[in-house]
Amino acid sequence: MLVNKRIGKVLQLIFVLVAIGSVYFIVESVRSNNDYTNLSVSQYRDYLKSHIDTNNDNGEGLNKEDRPVDEKLQKFYSSVFQNIIDHSPSGKCRRVYKDACKLTRDVGNRPDDYENWFKLSYDELINCLELDHGELENLSSSHASFIDQLNKLVLPRDSYKGNGIVMVGGGKFSLMAFLVIKTLRNLGTTLPVEVFIPPNDEGETEFCNKLLPKFNSKCVYISDILPQQMIEKFEFKGYQFKSIAIIASSFENLLLLDADNFPIKPLDDIFDAEPYRSTGLVMWPDFWRRTTQPLYYKIAGRTIDFKTRVRNSIDDLTPPHIYTKNLMNLKDVPFHDLLGTIPDVSTESGQLLINKSKHLATVLLALYYNVNGPTWYYPIFSQKAAGEGDKETFIAAANFYDLPFYQVKTNVGVDGYHLPNDKGYRGVAMLQHDFIQDYAKYMEANTKISQKYAKVGLNYDPEYTVENFYKEYFQDDEINNEVDIMFIHSNLPKFDPYNLWQDEDLIVDGQHIRSFTNLKRLKNYDIELENFKIFDDILCQENKKPLFKYLEDKMNTNDFRHMCQYIGRRLDFLNESHNAAIGKTDK
Repeated sequence: MLVNKRIGKVLQLIFVLVAIGSVYFIVESVRSNNDYTNLSVSQYRDYLKSHIDTNNDNGEGLNKEDRPVDEKLQKFYSSVFQNIIDHSPSGKCRRVYKDACKLTRDVGNRPDDYENWFKLSYDELINCLELDHGELENLSSSHASFIDQLNKLVLPRDSYKGNGIVMVGGGKFSLMAFLVIKTLRNLGTTLPVEVFIPPNDEGETEFCNKLLPKFNSKCVYISDILPQQMIEKFEFKGYQFKSIAIIASSFENLLLLDADNFPIKPLDDIFDAEPYRSTGLVMWPDFWRRTTQPLYYKIAGRTIDFKTRVRNSIDDLTPPHIYTKNLMNLKDVPFHDLLGTIPDVSTESGQLLINKSKHLATVLLALYYNVNGPTWYYPIFSQKAAGEGDKETFIAAANFYDLPFYQVKTNVGVDGYHLPNDKGYRGVAMLQHDFIQDYAKYMEANTKISQKYAKVGLNYDPEYTVENFYKEYFQDDEINNEVDIMFIHSNLPKFDPYNLWQDEDLIVDGQHIRSFTNLKRLKNYDIELENFKIFDDILCQENKKPLFKYLEDKMNTNDFRHMCQYIGRRLDFLNESHNAAIGKTDK
């Protein structure tokens, strides 16, 4: 009986606690649903959770007109975009370069480029893109007023949560995004995916409502986020939508992927790994050194320490005494080796890891740079360099706020094939490396370098080169373990079955050829074969309903039949050549 009484009292206590908790939850919910507080950017962290459901109970997506609208988040988006409208610089860059500008070609990071590094000094870089006093005042005042408004933005509670992958679709990019999603699922990644559809590409009914929900993926329509005034005022292009997708995604931690970028390693644990966990922002390198116009730092009100060198290109570990003859005279040193500048090398933005709690300020400023990119910031950041676009906007924004980030040190790789008749080499993909393995090498290099110079001292070493630094600590050899390829950024030709069929690309003298010729480097992942298997399955099997508006708009039934014949022939070739491609010989 005593036991029963005790149990009864315990149950009563539990009931009371549950009741109190329920009342608190209800009150807190009401309060959080109605309470808005003026927040500084640094305070946004406490207000980030989720507004877009990742899954739908019936396994199908909602039609655009049937989806509920989160009015609080729309109010936040409207505030963000209205501030951009109100505080964007007027006019556009003249894109006039001074005659004295020496940036006649991209400057790389290898020994054969060393003789061109003088072109990267302050005196040389500032002598390129012309910006007159009026333009500088226009840019500076607009930038300062936008930054000031960031502290006044209102963000509703519970806006972002969880981890996921974000891509921008629309047109052929919806088809390519599906290839990436299938690759993710086939190789073991289960993270949810959001595919953002630009305003001019809506109408992906089958793709969004029927196909994607089967793969824990969904469409998000950018027209639900962008105010109509914004759509009418600015002419957006694909890479600008990426920045919008980051801010509008439901995820707190996200991997932003180009729709032609294929992860070939499982990714479920990437948000728990270093250096992402401590920095909240990981980026990958491009081929070239940085050529940003030094006047950007004046525009942004950013102070540069012209008397302090902190790195030599990618090497920010070796003490500057070792590679600098005279630390009192840095006039000819590459400008972006100086304290306060954006570090080398330039960035390749086909993939980006970001935590919106730690980096909301980065996200918002990068959005500002991208909206005003084609008119102003893209040429300012890149100054004649290849691949002008959104690539430098994220690292510039993080650097402005002094927020932590890590950029992979391992050089970007290339795959491709030799053209017939000695016409040269055609690169078809950029190969980006595993950031976790790369960071492990970086930390090991840090330990070894600290120990080395603790013994030998900090005297200038004429034998030092960046190339030797890279070879010793990052290049694959018998000592250094190989860093895996994590992403295949398939630039050209795109995996677009329509254009491949129409252009007869990768067909020479009537015979199919392979474009990826180093599958060993890809752990024998046969990307061409796997993607054509997907084409055959989703486009060419009997009674298949058209799933992609891009192809429906371009083709009739007869065209589909001919394209599928091409897909079938190429699939046969890729199957037959697979063993040889991975170096497997028949016994």
